[in-house]
Amino acid sequence: MNAKVKDILKAIQADIATLAQLVFDTDSISNNTKVNKNTLKDSQLAKDVEVKVQETGNPIIEVLFNHYIVYLEWNRPPKYKKQPPIDALKDWAVKNGIPDDNETLWKISYAIWRDGHQARPITATLITNIEDKFDKEYFDMIFEALIDDLLNFFTD
Repeated sequence: MNAKVKDILKAIQADIATLAQLVFDTDSISNNTKVNKNTLKDSQLAKDVEVKVQETGNPIIEVLFNHYIVYLEWNRPPKYKKQPPIDALKDWAVKNGIPDDNETLWKISYAIWRDGHQARPITATLITNIEDKFDKEYFDMIFEALIDDLLNFFTD
């Protein structure tokens, strides 16, 4: 892999991190319909996004999210199976200034179970935005970097 391709991969890595933050900042995607507010903009989920590039023969770009993104992207129907465990809500409650006693956490857990919640298409939106960026920018950049190697090979 030549230096130009490595530079392009670093640029893609930075752009993906930026695109992820833009998804969290976008109210139409990250809005929590129960409170009618974007609750993901400055969330721990947004802060902990990690983008890694594995520079192997075929480079791999990984975007890592906290495990609970699955619950945010899932459209939970009302009264679906069991209530969420209250210990899963404790850190969130403390961060948001909500009392973290068992009674309060149980009420929140019950409300989630009773009402369900609407899915937020975080990764689907991010993938679409990344694909657009590849179509408009990255493919040409990568092609030119690879062609450079071929041209240098045949001119030397």
